[in-house]
Amino acid sequence: MAQKPDALVPVDPARPLDAYERTYMAGEGTVLFRDKVRANGRWHAAFAALILSCVYPVAFGGSSGALLVAMVLPVLLVTWTLYMFLRVTVSEAHVHVQFGLAGPKIPIAAIEQAEVIEVDWNRYRQLSRAGERIYAMARAGRRAVRIVWTDAEGGRQVTLIGSDRAEELAAQIGRARQALPASASPAALEAG
Repeated sequence: MAQKPDALVPVDPARPLDAYERTYMAGEGTVLFRDKVRANGRWHAAFAALILSCVYPVAFGGSSGALLVAMVLPVLLVTWTLYMFLRVTVSEAHVHVQFGLAGPKIPIAAIEQAEVIEVDWNRYRQLSRAGERIYAMARAGRRAVRIVWTDAEGGRQVTLIGSDRAEELAAQIGRARQALPASASPAALEAG
């Protein structure tokens, strides 16, 4: 039997899910796309330098500031660990983005547009710019998927997701949108 062109095909399970993805990003219904991008060497070097700059004076200069280091060091280590990955899951119900603990769970029914764009990440020095929320590991010359969607209050949102697999991500969002029942509307699903 031939498959309908808008039929949802599950993501290839070639990469096993980690514990975080199994617990928090399982997806609802058929999962069409998964991506997990690791931070690059500059990210690790920056955090290592920050941690060393906190520890070095205490280790070699006496106990002055030891309490401050004892309070700051765990926060730095947790932050380093949490923001080491950018994860994206597209299921038949949502586009779920997680950069650390932050990121939207966008209802497929709320998406107006998803398109691949070229992005100069050097221009984006913050998490949001001109009303756009940005989720990406900063690397020059990368592509992103720009998603325009309506939140539960009726406000228009724009989310950029940096990905080396931007074309595939946008295509799977499009497939999920095409497979929506005719009765689905932005008000039918609330953002998670």
